[in-house]
Amino acid sequence: MKTTITCCFIILAGICAMLWLTVAQAAGETRTVLTNCNVIDCTGAPLKRVMTVVIAGNRIAEVSKGVYQGDRNDPNVRVFDLKGGYVLPGFWNMHSHITDLLPDVNDMLGTEPVLPAAIRGGRNAMDGLRRGFTALRMVGDRDYIDLAWRDAFDAGVFVGPRIYASGKIVVHGQKGQQSRDWPVEIFADGPEEVRKATQENIDRGIDIVKVILPRLNDEELAVVVETAHANGLHVAAHSGGRTAHQAVVAGVDCIEHGSTLSDETIALMVKQGTFLDPTIVCNLSKAYIAEREKRIADLGIEQDPEVIEGRTKVAFADERSQEAAARARETLLKAHKAGIRIITGSDSSPVGEIGLLEIEQFVFSGLSEMDALIAATRNSADMVGDLDKLGTVEEGKLADLIVLADNPLDHISNIRKLKMVFKDGKPVNLERDEGQTSFWKLYFTKQ
Repeated sequence: MKTTITCCFIILAGICAMLWLTVAQAAGETRTVLTNCNVIDCTGAPLKRVMTVVIAGNRIAEVSKGVYQGDRNDPNVRVFDLKGGYVLPGFWNMHSHITDLLPDVNDMLGTEPVLPAAIRGGRNAMDGLRRGFTALRMVGDRDYIDLAWRDAFDAGVFVGPRIYASGKIVVHGQKGQQSRDWPVEIFADGPEEVRKATQENIDRGIDIVKVILPRLNDEELAVVVETAHANGLHVAAHSGGRTAHQAVVAGVDCIEHGSTLSDETIALMVKQGTFLDPTIVCNLSKAYIAEREKRIADLGIEQDPEVIEGRTKVAFADERSQEAAARARETLLKAHKAGIRIITGSDSSPVGEIGLLEIEQFVFSGLSEMDALIAATRNSADMVGDLDKLGTVEEGKLADLIVLADNPLDHISNIRKLKMVFKDGKPVNLERDEGQTSFWKLYFTKQ
């Protein structure tokens, strides 16, 4: 019976894909064909060689074996011969703060007006798209800048990644209080005020609720989870060790950081389906930073010295002792082995470069290349509830795709060999304007 249902489902899916393609052709809609390529669909299936991917409108209409045999002179068809390139789902950075800076070398965060912060946030997000990140999940940004850029990208004012916005972080404190170093929190004292603060965020149109523990007590946290879930939103909790257990018991949907997790907490996360966003790139020792740089360099790809210097500054601004770094790595591997769905998030900016480092660090920490890619695509889409339309290369899904020159399953740093990005079925311009100053020089150089 199950076999029959499965076969019927496959046949139905094929019919739907053909109907999409037929309707698109009849309407004169432009179809984009990616051919002579290899596909890593990130479903967990093996690499598919010599494939063709057809995009109709903004959706994947066909994923088929072989080189495209259609009419290449059809004015409604544009064909890209990828010459053996690798097609994957677009990457996700699931722990982003587009206005944050670490290190903040010019002491900007606590004193700058909102407009410069907003400009930096948009630049950061758009740069991320040009590095292959078609989606960002925000976990705290000042003045609801993340919502403004989400709406601007959705409306097509600018071309940028999909944004899942959290607005401000809900924490315990006196109403009206403001952080002196980075005004990213919304403060509330007591369960009822916490409920109001959470609802205020929700009424502004956020997509996810972010909390920091232990900056909420058990009763306040329970109110946040109840209010968020009643509104169909997930809760992400900055936590680790004892507070991570507190968060999982309360029913949060994702643990952020979680550099230490007890066996009991891991077992409970597996049982409840709680995701883990380990931000492992933020938990490196001096030795692990050196290891990372060597392993990237071993690939022999040309790298910008300014980028290497900048990402090293970021790494040492968050440096951990060797003991702490080893413990975070052990936690990541234990959580993965137990079956927790793990996602990739950089925490630090710029979200593109540090996001790539996070994916690489999964492998450098002991996971397989495929596991790292699935964390950065399928699992991430699953976490926000959009796996039905994003996160894998499958017929019927939205065409957020990237093309790499070489196989990231051979060396994870091949994710840096980016040839093309498609967002919502349209190719993204990857070139930086000649007169545009680098993000590193703008924000990581002492002025």
